[in-house]
Amino acid sequence: MPSSPIDVLTRHLEHVTVADPPTDLLDLPALAEVLDAVPDPRSRRGRRYRLGPLLALSLLAVLGGATSLAKITRVIAGYHPDLRTRAGLPGTPRLAASTLGRLLARLDGDAFDTATCGYLASLTAGTPPAGMSSPPSGRAALAGLAVDGKTLRGSRTTDTTVHLLAAMRHDTQIVVAQRQIEAKSNEIPAFAPLLSGLDLTGVVVTADALHTQHEHARQIIAADGHYLFIAKGNQPTLHHRLKALPWREAVLNDRTDETGHGRREIRRMKICTARPGLPFPHAAQAIQVKRRRTDHKTGKTTIVTIYAITSLPPGRITHAQLATLIRGHWSIEALHHIRDVTYREDASKIRTRTAPRIMASLRNLAIGLARLIGWTNITAATDHYRSQPADGLQLLGLTT
Repeated sequence: MPSSPIDVLTRHLEHVTVADPPTDLLDLPALAEVLDAVPDPRSRRGRRYRLGPLLALSLLAVLGGATSLAKITRVIAGYHPDLRTRAGLPGTPRLAASTLGRLLARLDGDAFDTATCGYLASLTAGTPPAGMSSPPSGRAALAGLAVDGKTLRGSRTTDTTVHLLAAMRHDTQIVVAQRQIEAKSNEIPAFAPLLSGLDLTGVVVTADALHTQHEHARQIIAADGHYLFIAKGNQPTLHHRLKALPWREAVLNDRTDETGHGRREIRRMKICTARPGLPFPHAAQAIQVKRRRTDHKTGKTTIVTIYAITSLPPGRITHAQLATLIRGHWSIEALHHIRDVTYREDASKIRTRTAPRIMASLRNLAIGLARLIGWTNITAATDHYRSQPADGLQLLGLTT
């Protein structure tokens, strides 16, 4: 077992530049024990493999870029027999992809997400959020928490498609909670149970217009958190009031000019203190963001204006930090992009019961763990752990 996870970090990232490597990670070998605590749906007489080590080795296969059940089982079968025995699996396992698929399909999705998200959250406990340092007046820093949903398109059946709602930290891309949307429902009823088990003290919950709901705002404030919601036509009265504020007379509070991905984007942010008549609970400030985007290839320029509402009072954070929170919400879209492009999530044809959700959770866990170790490029991380599987095994303390 490695003496320190930082020793593991140093060995894994010999050829990778990490701007600010973590120095306070908890002991990673506890992960197999965390997964072993997930309720096992199998009959005791039929259990050839311990659940925790089996799921942990499945995670390491995903960490190395495995995108299907068949690839996961091939990776597990490729480990040295002595190592599999120490991990709690027989030395010569006959683990078929169909067997693994049946197991994942029967797992309790809520219990699995509670275990894995709780594990990742524990690793970030006490870590100051990036970009929110040195708040004004010596107040505690605030962490952004993005809430957004994603459809697993490859899971489509004649009856439904799996749709997941997740809460993710802006700064680390760590998913700290996830729920599956019930069939013939939408994300709105799942918002309250998603956040109900989280400590929102010092947290700013960001969400798109779908979740700009009065009850959502009240729930967040009751939990000692803050919100920052986008306002659109689904709240017509609020949207109309926001557009009618005296934005022409308002001063420019923040401006950013960024070039990348073949385009130039200029953002201008203005803030108005919310007036008493603004029809939204606990609203303290209204925000207007004008985004001017120029495509370098086509030369086309588009200008989009968005409005937002927040419970953060004036002076709680700087204007630049407020602009960072607004931009930071879209980091959850970047997470979804990684799952689709690197892990081919939308191309996955896993459809049975909870198996699509469990696979998505394993991808979240792999990405989150790689981020915490210090990887900034997930594709590079998967290439490394695929070619250097011993490094992945060290994360679980399975090698000396």
